[in-house]
Amino acid sequence: MTDHNPDLYGILTELNERPPVFSIYTAETLWNDEYISRQMLACHLDPESLPASRPHNFIERSANWIIDRFDLAGGKRIADFGCGPGLYTSRFAATGSHVTGIDFSDRSIEYAKQDAVAKGLDIDYIKADYLEVDLQRKFDLITMIYCDLCALSPTQRQTLLRKFASLLSVDGYIMLDVFSMRAFGSREESRVFGPRTMGDFWSSGDYWGLTNTFKYEKEKVGLDKHVVIEPKRTRVIYNWLQYFSLERLTRELKDCGLRINERYGNIAGDPTGESDDTIAIVAERI
Repeated sequence: MTDHNPDLYGILTELNERPPVFSIYTAETLWNDEYISRQMLACHLDPESLPASRPHNFIERSANWIIDRFDLAGGKRIADFGCGPGLYTSRFAATGSHVTGIDFSDRSIEYAKQDAVAKGLDIDYIKADYLEVDLQRKFDLITMIYCDLCALSPTQRQTLLRKFASLLSVDGYIMLDVFSMRAFGSREESRVFGPRTMGDFWSSGDYWGLTNTFKYEKEKVGLDKHVVIEPKRTRVIYNWLQYFSLERLTRELKDCGLRINERYGNIAGDPTGESDDTIAIVAERI
């Protein structure tokens, strides 16, 4: 057998290796690559899609619950961190509240702005990294929805939660959700390799896809490591997720000057149960 590439073993070993927890970030590729960001937006806007956002019937139900729970109406000031294409901000703004949406995806923010104009809604959309954004105002409600906090490292979470605490009005609240330990337990390590493993998602042309799903038992972190091998380039995309117990979430918020007042099974306010894949909480400043 001819030895065409003596380094192939090393290349495959590197592509399949397990990196240290939260050691590499590729969110910019996922959300701002010209092609992939279009696919992500399409997932957001698909009423039945799960990868980027929840089904729209759940979004409608959860938005209505949040509106009722926090009595959103004219004069309330709301900030939605990681607002995406405005699936929640548009619903909040329809109540007459003053709404700010922050997201670092150019494509999502542009869609959200156009959608707000089409619906006659006055929403302040800011294209920025929410870890770095400087908001010179206070808010009555800060939301972070679809477990966005889970994609951040412990240091990043501390930065963001401290920012939340500084931005709350005197009687302000935070509403967010995270993935639970039950969800972590249901994950399994796996490896998938083949041609065009995710169809047109990564590329409209030919490619080989390699996805390793890793679990980090000690840290309670999951990683989907996607390798996209095209004829002229190879890209690696890392999708990290931290999973939480209520105790861990409580401790992290307390360390940042926040306390949990209420807990739910999801962001729609359903009661907690043993089968919950998420933990949703309402918090305020200590």
